[in-house]
Order: sequence, then structure tokens, then C-alpha cells
Amino acid sequence: MSLNKKILSFETSSNICGISYIEGNRCIASEDYDSSNKHAEVLPQYYSRLKKITGFKLKYIDAIAVSIGPGSFTGLRIGLSFAKGLAFSEDLPIIPVPTMMSLAYEIKEEFPKRGLIFSHANTIFSQNIKWENNLPYPDGSILLLTWDKFLDENENRDKIFQCNCESKENSQDLLNTKYSSSSVGLFASNNFEKLKVDKPFNLVSNYVAPFKLN
Repeated sequence: MSLNKKILSFETSSNICGISYIEGNRCIASEDYDSSNKHAEVLPQYYSRLKKITGFKLKYIDAIAVSIGPGSFTGLRIGLSFAKGLAFSEDLPIIPVPTMMSLAYEIKEEFPKRGLIFSHANTIFSQNIKWENNLPYPDGSILLLTWDKFLDENENRDKIFQCNCESKENSQDLLNTKYSSSSVGLFASNNFEKLKVDKPFNLVSNYVAPFKLN
């Protein structure tokens, strides 16, 4: 972890739209709300409100962290665009945080070994997770599966988490997590040098495309 680094972090990969101000290993303040289809409208408002609450000055921020996907195409695009606008204005690096890892970090005390995120219809994003120094990291690529295929292949669902799959059959057998801009920021703080992109001109969200079902 980079001690005392000041990070603004954004989560817009789902219906949740949020921003947090992080200092080192502490979340100073957060604004996270269900803002379905209103991310572009409310994100500037949340930014202004957080700035008023904390008094941070953008020129003293060390990096902008953003949930990079997979997730909602529109939400990811809005979050990264807003992050880039702030970063370019003060020549700041961006820390792209894999959405699956921020969700795993949110329930880090459970040490989940696999994560599931609802995609659309009967499909989910799935990824295995490994743990190093109490932090989650990808263990292989993100897959796109049908829910039925996941159920057929995973009778034992211990240490598997789900996000936004509550309506699916047998989802109650899984760990629950949630989208959180503070988890994005704290994961970024712990991986500051490893993940930061100093010149994020060509940085794009991870939409996990083309969609190829496994």
C-alpha cells in the first residue's frame, strides 16, 4: 500500500453510482447511491458534494481510481470519461480497478475463491480469485456463462460470491457482496504502483467483448 496517498475513486459499473475520498488505508467519505440510468446526471453532483464535505483539492490528489469492468456498458463509459476528465485537468494517473476484485475486497474477510456478476438475461460474468497478502487478484480470465451452466458445474458453492444475481435459482447458496466506491479506492491504494496508468489516454473499460458463452 502507498501510505498517505490521496485517491478519488469511482464506482459506476452497475446501478450504483458512487465516489469516495481515500487517504492511505482510510475512506474519509463516500457518496454511493442507486442511480439507475442517471449516472451522467448525478455523478457531477456527488463529486461536488464530496468535495464540499471533505474539502479536498484536486491538485493535491495523487490518483483517480475507477471501476473498470465488467459491468454496464453505459455506466462504465460514464465513469471512465469522468475520471479521465479530472485526471487530464491536473495530469493525474488513473488506477483501473477490476470490478470483480473490488467486489471481492468488499467481503475480504470471507476470502472468496470465485465471483459472479449478473450480465444480462440468463448470463453472468465469472472469474476465479486468488489471495496474496490478504488482497484478491484475478486467477484466470473472466468468463461469460449461462446461469444454468454454472449451477450444473458447481454443486459445491462454498466461497463463491454473487452480485445482482439475487433473482436467480439457488443464489441464496452464495456469498453476497455489493458495489462500493470505497472498496475501489482502498483496493487501488493497496495496488498503487502496480496498477496506476500515468498516461491514461488510451485506457478503455473492460467490457468483456465479444460475448462468447462458455
